[in-house]
Amino acid sequence: MSTDKHLIAEIKHELDWAAEEVKRTETEVMKLEVDFNKSMEGQDDAEIKRLTEEKEHLQERIGLHDAYSLQRRAASRFAMLCHVFDIASMGNTSDTLCEQLSRFLFRSVDGEAENKDQHEKLLELAEALIAYFADGHSDEADHAIRSAWQDLEEMLRAIGRKI
Repeated sequence: MSTDKHLIAEIKHELDWAAEEVKRTETEVMKLEVDFNKSMEGQDDAEIKRLTEEKEHLQERIGLHDAYSLQRRAASRFAMLCHVFDIASMGNTSDTLCEQLSRFLFRSVDGEAENKDQHEKLLELAEALIAYFADGHSDEADHAIRSAWQDLEEMLRAIGRKI
């Protein structure tokens, strides 16, 4: 992905791309379904069974399940980032924002980070988000958000969160 647009727009583009991929793949599966249904007309049970198995094999190779998984991940990532921006838009202090982000991203009951590294990355994101909203959505603030967000995504993946 290019970095010529803000992070949230980039992730929205990723979601749009994933949705188009699902649509393209579904169209392929439906075409295969129609073609095989035509070829099954007038066939005996053994040939229908063979053709059905072949069709199912080809449908698996098309990757519809993978396309759906890709779309789910993109939608989840977009929703997560939108919620982060929503939290930040409330105009909180960096400490309050850090607590709220910890509750949301790391599912922290008390809003406290588990360790110093986690706290530093949350604080980095909080400060970048505050600057983003205060500075009129500048490219510099977006770059800081992008950097902090990538670090936090890595941390979340390391603890088993699917993003």
